Amino acid sequence: MNQLMSQSGLENLAEKLERLSVQYIQDKNWTALERMLDPACQFVGMDGACDRESAMTLMKAMNLGPVKFKDFKITQSGDNLVVSFWLAALEYQDGKELSPDYSPRLSIWKMVDGQYLCIAYADLITQKSPDKA
Repeated sequence: MNQLMSQSGLENLAEKLERLSVQYIQDKNWTALERMLDPACQFVGMDGACDRESAMTLMKAMNLGPVKFKDFKITQSGDNLVVSFWLAALEYQDGKELSPDYSPRLSIWKMVDGQYLCIAYADLITQKSPDKA
């Protein structure tokens, strides 16, 4: 896919990739989710950076409830898609409730053998504020 897509085509594709990956987490379809992640994929969140295997361990421990998305922004660089968006969900990490408010996310997807694979993901969610308990 060396040709540049139209902006609306990019937006539709990127949103579909993000929604599908979240659906796989909600469904606990780990095999399908792993097929969307490049082996060298790196994740970063409030606890720092981790590799694909460590991120999968964290996602498997997460009990992800309903999710809302908004404000997708997509750019294309060659076969790479850079996707930023806001996501709101009720999530728990290490038994602690994370903020259910919208938080920014960033992912980078690379075309590999005719399929987009996530090569980087930033989750900028924070712990729930004590005053919102």
